[in-house]
Amino acid sequence: MTRIVLVAAALVTPAAADADALQNDLLATMLATRADAFTFQRTIAIERTGAARKVFVERFDPRHAAADRWTLVSVDARPPTKKEADQARKARQGPVPSYGELAKWFGGPATRSDTAPGQVTYRFARLPDGVLKIGPHDASADTQAEAVVNTTGRVPFVERVRLTTTKPFRMMLVAAVQGLTVTARYRMLPSGQVVPTTTASSVTGSMLGKSGKLDTLVAIEDVQPVR
Repeated sequence: MTRIVLVAAALVTPAAADADALQNDLLATMLATRADAFTFQRTIAIERTGAARKVFVERFDPRHAAADRWTLVSVDARPPTKKEADQARKARQGPVPSYGELAKWFGGPATRSDTAPGQVTYRFARLPDGVLKIGPHDASADTQAEAVVNTTGRVPFVERVRLTTTKPFRMMLVAAVQGLTVTARYRMLPSGQVVPTTTASSVTGSMLGKSGKLDTLVAIEDVQPVR
């Protein structure tokens, strides 16, 4: 399964010197967010040029041992074969989807604009090294970020993030990526905790000279706090 991996945040970082008060408050909330505080279901839909659409449904339960926290529930609406389940278990990598992932870069230098009542937008010219990796390539330095903050409630939170690469790159000599966009959305639970809802990514490029596109939509549902 093709994956775009956003590297997880460090456990603790000081307030960013270049950040304003709202940005630092948001960063503190991100750093306090635990990735293992919820169980949830994740649906991954993949559409690739020249291939059939694939849909994977997984469940995450942090109460299990680390190797057993993810379970492949279905593949294209059918139970997974033993081979598929074993492959999914062995291939598991990357951080657990979490609002806390944003802490890796959100405290960096940004341009702020109060774009609408109840909304603040921060724009980042680039991401720190290691935040956005596509296969072996680190695209962080050539990726811009936009974060839209919802300030209508008592506690503000980042509601939408959009990452956009600014120049093409090559991977392993045979693949060329012309462009990448990632849009992630978050919501606040009645408890005041913030969780991801969807992440949509689109990659355009070529493999061995043949052009194509890869679209991935990830939906997080049935989020339940761990008791």
